[in-house]
Amino acid sequence: MLGAAAGSSQIPPDTILINGVIRTMDDKRPLAEAIAISDGRIVAVGTSRQIKALSSPGTTVIDARGRLVLPGFNDAHVHFIGVGNWFSHLDSKDISNTTELLEKVRHFTRHLPKGRWLIGARLDLAKWKGPMPTLERLDAVSPDNPIILYLSDPTSAVVNSAARSRARVAPEGLILSGPQVARIRSAIPADHGTNWAEIAETASNYAASFGVTSVQDVHSDNLLDTYRQMAKAGRLKTRIYECVGMPGWLLDNSIAPRAATGDDTVRGGCIKTFSDASVEEKPELVDRITRADKAGHQVLIHAIGRRANANVVAAFAAAIEKNGPRDRRFRIEHAHNIDGPEIARLRALGIIPSMQPALFYDGGDVGDDYPLLLRSGANVAFGSDASMIDIDPLMGLHASVNSGANSISVETAVRAYTLGSAYAEFQEKQKGSIMVGKLADLVILSRDIFSIPKHEIRNTKVETTILGGRIIYSTDRGAK
Repeated sequence: MLGAAAGSSQIPPDTILINGVIRTMDDKRPLAEAIAISDGRIVAVGTSRQIKALSSPGTTVIDARGRLVLPGFNDAHVHFIGVGNWFSHLDSKDISNTTELLEKVRHFTRHLPKGRWLIGARLDLAKWKGPMPTLERLDAVSPDNPIILYLSDPTSAVVNSAARSRARVAPEGLILSGPQVARIRSAIPADHGTNWAEIAETASNYAASFGVTSVQDVHSDNLLDTYRQMAKAGRLKTRIYECVGMPGWLLDNSIAPRAATGDDTVRGGCIKTFSDASVEEKPELVDRITRADKAGHQVLIHAIGRRANANVVAAFAAAIEKNGPRDRRFRIEHAHNIDGPEIARLRALGIIPSMQPALFYDGGDVGDDYPLLLRSGANVAFGSDASMIDIDPLMGLHASVNSGANSISVETAVRAYTLGSAYAEFQEKQKGSIMVGKLADLVILSRDIFSIPKHEIRNTKVETTILGGRIIYSTDRGAK
């Protein structure tokens, strides 16, 4: 039975989302039918009738049509630039017909920012079946992005009209060769491969297509200023918590702010390093963690295997003892094959296992004892480790609930990918659940993953992604 709408005394909302099966991840109100949003935040949660009463003549209605609505997914471990770089180059060697070519180009341009080049290579016409596409058909799937796809002989290339326009080459025919290809090549920006803003915007568009509204970028490339400039220009569809590498921080302590510093869109303060699982690394680990922790940063350590995890837990414990108690939220990235004795210490030490179920999934057993981790009381956060694998959260959810004896419930898995990940970046009061006052970051799925057979979760699709009350992705129009 749904009671009175939480937050119903708030001002009339700008946006109403109704008729959804809403799983809030809020223990006090786990289910709802509707949400009212104003100024990017949730102002009421309740029944459709209660929320509709808050509407005004100018209210925008987003009808989920009875679909499942969840908090936006938060990927706790991603290499964001690596994700964007997937779309910097199209390997064309296996493309053998017009349909495949146009589908590939459409997939890439769907996520690329307008104006960014799509460069490909190794298009082998000896394998081609059927007629080549016309220039007009290629242009139809790439109106806003210049394209050059080199053939097996790179002196010839498929080139669209946008690229010809940039190079001032006459738009005649589909394939160019010789001097014309050289002219097209000269028009490609010199910084194409290092234009981090364009690459990150591509990653942001792609993340939105999977319902990922927040990422924790552990790539250690120090792009905090770039992300801030992008956010100011309205070029980010993803909230980012940016980490820097421990070696870089040791050389220049100014590159990282204190933990969880920034605004709702871009924040920093995490420092990442690695465990090599050796006996000799322990003193250095303790020293580095203690120094970074004392400076007020959040420390994340990559650890795979029993010895590496044991080293990290021991080093974290030593740093805590030296610096004294505070809310530091140390994290073990992967925590793969962590052993029972270390699991027992996680909650007492406040260590967060930041894990990637799909990364280690072999189709039958994810290899990590999630039930034991959860019984320990540890705050588990889920992510993907994209670009090592795809950023799709439904892959991780599928793996964690279809892992034999190590399986967990769908509710628990979703919580780890939303509220658990929010906690891992000190943002559980701002996002991760659908509650009054929190950021209006939401995802609408094609199927109710709580009611379908668990093995079918992987086939569920994201229909709509909402960031701060604004639709940033829908299946019919892509990233917006």
